[in-house]
Amino acid sequence: MKSMGFRQRIVLCAALALSTGALTAQDWDDWDEYDEGYVSARKGIEFALNFGVYQGHHKAANEFFSGYSGEIYELNDNTANLMTIEERLGISSPSSIVWSQVMNSIGLEQGEFQYIEYPAYSEALKLYGMRYTPATIMGLQTMLFLNPESAFTLHIDAINGLKSEGAWNMVTNEIVQGGGSENRRQFGIFSEENRFQLSLGYRTAAYITDEVSWVFELGGTMLATQLEQHYVRIQNQNYQLLTASLGNGQFQNPTSTMTSTGFGGYGGIGVELFFEEGGNLMLTARVSRDKVRMGNYEDDLWQGALYLTWVIPPQLGDFIRASF
Repeated sequence: MKSMGFRQRIVLCAALALSTGALTAQDWDDWDEYDEGYVSARKGIEFALNFGVYQGHHKAANEFFSGYSGEIYELNDNTANLMTIEERLGISSPSSIVWSQVMNSIGLEQGEFQYIEYPAYSEALKLYGMRYTPATIMGLQTMLFLNPESAFTLHIDAINGLKSEGAWNMVTNEIVQGGGSENRRQFGIFSEENRFQLSLGYRTAAYITDEVSWVFELGGTMLATQLEQHYVRIQNQNYQLLTASLGNGQFQNPTSTMTSTGFGGYGGIGVELFFEEGGNLMLTARVSRDKVRMGNYEDDLWQGALYLTWVIPPQLGDFIRASF
């Protein structure tokens, strides 16, 4: 009876071992199926379109577009200069045609002008009288996937119409009731530039589910900045500061493209949402440290961008690859 009990215990242990092994094998089989669905089969070249907003560092606008910057920096153009507000309006020349027009338009008499207050600026206090407004960014992204998690990326992005604006005061000694001995007339000062950014980097993905993943990106940049215009506005009349005086109230526009290039680096973090038929969407926050160059001004500055990227579906991607 005792031996029979012993044999029963052996059979029971063997049965438990077999059942445990079967369950374990089943668990690993289920994990393999899960793993296959979890990791996408991405490999090779994919194309995507970038849409977003771009924010330039305000320091560049205050350094180069303050209205006084012509005393410090040059335009590097064969025919035109970066003029100060006083130079452009001809304030120091009593016979200036432009200054006479300005005085007539604002009702100023000879001898009433005192001085100009330029836009407030202090880098230490982060006080920026000239400020960039966000600009739109559009571009093409090419990704070479080595495996589902790793890829090399090439961004070609255009930032059109990056504008800055600020205010300056013309201080006069005209007698204004209740205004004391000084009167301040405030006017606007504006700039516009285009930027072209080429970025080459490496991205890696961390899958959250088989539909969503984190995306991390790091690389180098080339930033080209093209100056478009820089002017002050007085009584609905614009006075360009990227110019040169020819005398008798005549001015000459620049003849070069006024484009300068610098290099830097960038980093980004985002989320990618996958769709069964392709056409993935990515939302990416990106910062870059670029050497911004305008004329003979240059500085390493932080810029920011927020991208919405549409990954072109494979069928469309195959057509694009075949075209090349």
